[in-house]
Amino acid sequence: MLFRKGRKAELPPIEETAKDFRIVDGEPYMGEIFEYDMEVSRDFLRAELTEDEYVSAYTRVINRLRAHGTHRFFAAVDPYNRYLGHIWVCILDDTVDFVPTSYILDVETKVHGLGIGSALLKRAEEWARAEGARKASLRVELNNPAVEWYRKRGYSERALILEKPL
Repeated sequence: MLFRKGRKAELPPIEETAKDFRIVDGEPYMGEIFEYDMEVSRDFLRAELTEDEYVSAYTRVINRLRAHGTHRFFAAVDPYNRYLGHIWVCILDDTVDFVPTSYILDVETKVHGLGIGSALLKRAEEWARAEGARKASLRVELNNPAVEWYRKRGYSERALILEKPL
């Protein structure tokens, strides 16, 4: 942090500093990653859950996901090391092609239009390739504007997930 005459200086808003982002190891930012992801994920929820039920279910799902595969988190930070976004990638063997597959489990950014998401995705794909993954896969809701964003980055539909309320 900046100090002037014994006082903390105000940092500029992240919207002003985000253009100078860099991609770093996400481990030191895990608290911020999951706090922000829990906030953003709530917007995609279709089930009617109380806040306590949501937090409990979110925590349970995250713990189950982290129990399998090789995981890596990358974070985007501004010049003051403030969290701007993240990507979570996991390598598991695919259940159709039976090859190591990089599953992009989450991409979130606080500031849009600066290439942060693209840089995070590129870094995750580089890491996965170096770890032996042969392809990348992800799930995105059909009504999510990110569908087009992924298509522009080389992702295409291969399967369809069908669901039915019970």
